[in-house]
Amino acid sequence: MGGRESRSDTTTRSAIRKAFSAIFRRSDEPTVIEECRRCGTTLESTISPCPSCGCRDIVEYRIE
Repeated sequence: MGGRESRSDTTTRSAIRKAFSAIFRRSDEPTVIEECRRCGTTLESTISPCPSCGCRDIVEYRIE
């Protein structure tokens, strides 16, 4: 708490902003969000394993 952001929070926020931008701009390309199934960390790409918890189970969401 105390006003500090973790790296994971910042990464998640930027991924969410990217997803919303793509939805509202209605580009032809779908937005893809990769997320760790164990801890929920949003990843920049399908890096395996997750850098936060080491889990190799990564899910990919496509928003069209």
